[in-house]
Amino acid sequence: MPRAALILLLSLCVLTPRKAQADVVTRVRDWFANLGKPKPPEPEELGARNTFTLNPLALRHSQLGVEYERAFGKGFSIYLGPEFAYGRTPELWHLSLSGTLGTRLFVLGDAPSGIFFGPEFSVNYQIRSENHVRRRAIGLGLGGTVGWTLVLFNRFTLSAGFSAQYRSIPDLEAPGEGALRVELVPTPRLAFGVAF
Repeated sequence: MPRAALILLLSLCVLTPRKAQADVVTRVRDWFANLGKPKPPEPEELGARNTFTLNPLALRHSQLGVEYERAFGKGFSIYLGPEFAYGRTPELWHLSLSGTLGTRLFVLGDAPSGIFFGPEFSVNYQIRSENHVRRRAIGLGLGGTVGWTLVLFNRFTLSAGFSAQYRSIPDLEAPGEGALRVELVPTPRLAFGVAF
């Protein structure tokens, strides 16, 4: 029996490619070299870092409700939400371009998934043309947001929350140049989208 086992072992050594033999020898040598050493930590799985969401409840407040968010680290993300409005009648047309930039600080969970709060800042640029007279103005806003985001299967997002901003909105219908009106703009959030 030992002679048959020796012949089998020799035939395996002869028939096995040299690269495979070297690989086995390297693995055995590494195993003995690492014997008694702690295992290296496995790389951390961060998951999806970007989200693109749509909030249909924002339409009620003349906002698009589209938002892009990028997570930086475990507890911090930055988001950007563009806004656009256009109206036209035979006598006048009105264009409003706005954008909101905000930060989310996650107190529970890892960004972009978890419970968050944070400040936000917005800029509003408006043009109004009536009877060939064009007026322009810029307004600013400052506020905050609070909510909760859930990322499902690293692909889909569902978010609920609330934001409110004090905005100085250009009043281009007022007779004076550069008139602003300050409003509190509340926006409920029930958004859905994709994560990548």
